[in-house]
Amino acid sequence: MIEQQVASFSPPEAVGKWAKGLLVASLILAVVAVISGLLQVELLSRLAERNNYTMEEVTQNDSRQGLIGIFQVLLWIGTAVAFLIWFHRVNKNIPSLGQTGLLFTAGWAVGFFFVPFLNLVRPFQAMRAAWHGSDPSRLGLDVTSHRTDFGSRLGTPPLVGWWWALFLISNFIGNAAGRLLISQKTATGLQTGSILMVLSDLLDIPSALVTIHLVGHLTRWQVEKEKLIRQQGAQVAAAPLVSPQ
Repeated sequence: MIEQQVASFSPPEAVGKWAKGLLVASLILAVVAVISGLLQVELLSRLAERNNYTMEEVTQNDSRQGLIGIFQVLLWIGTAVAFLIWFHRVNKNIPSLGQTGLLFTAGWAVGFFFVPFLNLVRPFQAMRAAWHGSDPSRLGLDVTSHRTDFGSRLGTPPLVGWWWALFLISNFIGNAAGRLLISQKTATGLQTGSILMVLSDLLDIPSALVTIHLVGHLTRWQVEKEKLIRQQGAQVAAAPLVSPQ
């Protein structure tokens, strides 16, 4: 358990808007990639059967897929950067919103995405903690635990569970597809890799939708909870002192 230094609250709306905007763009590009991928699967099917195709079709397909791939990489980098900035901001705000007993710092909540094996669990735990720590209905109920993090005790919200499951499955299938497309030289092997890539792109659509909803949800919660804390502070400051009789 980490006792973080309580920093002042930093509004997450601006970085949240950037993250959601880029996620929307990623969703649209994923739809385009699915359509283009299905066209490639159909072309590879004809290539495998050596039936009814032209080299012009092959060249156009390769150019289209290559262009989409470049856009996907650039957009993935931009989206990842925006999301991680938002994720850091949200986790850094949790102590200022009254929550203690965190397992790790905001820096590690982001850093664990880049640590092998730990990146399969820790980011999910950080998001779960951010969910419960941002919940305005928990105001006044936040306590410190010296045995385990409060997020695990309170359980996993379905939205957080779906976010992480879709993220892992999509990335696993995408990596497998990429290896197949690089290693395979036959039309049949390329077709298998293309089908897997279409599946990965297809999963990116609900993944982006869930992440957009999650970003918006936690951003609104944190702003609302911070406002409630300020209102409570103002009420306490304005309350008259009562002298004992």
